[in-house]
Amino acid sequence: MCGIYGFAKQEQLMTSLERHKLRGMVMDLAYQNQARGRDGTGLALLSRTGSVVFKEATPSSELLKTERFQKVIRMITESTQICLGHTRLATIGSVKNRHCHPFQTDDYFGVHNGHFMNREELLKEYQKTTNTPVDSEAIFRVLDGESRTGGIVSKLSKMEGDFALGFARKSAPHVLYLVHNSERPLHVAYVTKLKTLFWSSDGDHLKYALVRNHLKASVWEIKTDHLYTADVRNFNGRSNMKKTVCKMESYAWEQNTLWDEDDFHPDREPRLFSYEELDGFGCFQNSGLDERSKIPCAQCRETSEAGKLFYEEMSGQFLCEDCSFDYVYNFEERRNKTREEEELHQLEVI
Repeated sequence: MCGIYGFAKQEQLMTSLERHKLRGMVMDLAYQNQARGRDGTGLALLSRTGSVVFKEATPSSELLKTERFQKVIRMITESTQICLGHTRLATIGSVKNRHCHPFQTDDYFGVHNGHFMNREELLKEYQKTTNTPVDSEAIFRVLDGESRTGGIVSKLSKMEGDFALGFARKSAPHVLYLVHNSERPLHVAYVTKLKTLFWSSDGDHLKYALVRNHLKASVWEIKTDHLYTADVRNFNGRSNMKKTVCKMESYAWEQNTLWDEDDFHPDREPRLFSYEELDGFGCFQNSGLDERSKIPCAQCRETSEAGKLFYEEMSGQFLCEDCSFDYVYNFEERRNKTREEEELHQLEVI
């Protein structure tokens, strides 16, 4: 899985506090979505006067502390209308900067969570080519040339796989498109005070970011199999999003799928964060917790001080030092066993 997030807002004057909250939302959503992918991080900022695209094969938690990422965050201003964010879990395509999202094609900027299974068929049908092996790029290449909602829906409805998409046309940086099928989540929240629509894969991530930045809004999952069109020019007390039926077919996974070598990496290496690191990211701000707070280990259930525990990002568990070693050891055992099984299988084939 990957994480997608961002915002759409009117081009309007903002106070320094409002601008601070807007940037804070993007940073918090980038950090939270790392739980869905840490092989890459990317942002696209769109306005009437141009665009900025940043993407790097580095986890968002590491990038947040760098000047190069902070420079991009500071580019979020009153004139920014759409932000497309992504955290990548590499499946198809190796871990490289150019394989990260957002993808930029002739007519579109876009981010994707999922798999596009019949891409070769549709690329051939519409006589399109891609610059990377990443299946997500093919989505927006297929959409190239379409500007009407009906044409976009027609092409999306031909796609098979699992999809959550956020994208915008280069010629209309004031319009955000959102769509997902039942295989992937996608949530939104409209902050009336800022006339801004925030969106993210996981609803809990969105709630966390809103609370952290002292913003009030209801979080809800958009309806599956519908293309939502958010035109920021229509934002007022409501987002006034329009929705059009757009059924993107789920893929029949029971079929025998031929994957290329190293295409799919379902088992990610554990990443353990100390209390000091989490506190540095601001995760405990306004929580009432400090390094001496007592928290039970998720494995042995023994209570320890928060400062002595480790947080495992993929499982979302706090672990004591002994159990953290066991957790990493068990992962390495599973990985070694998988490698042995693959080597044995290769010998049998030979």
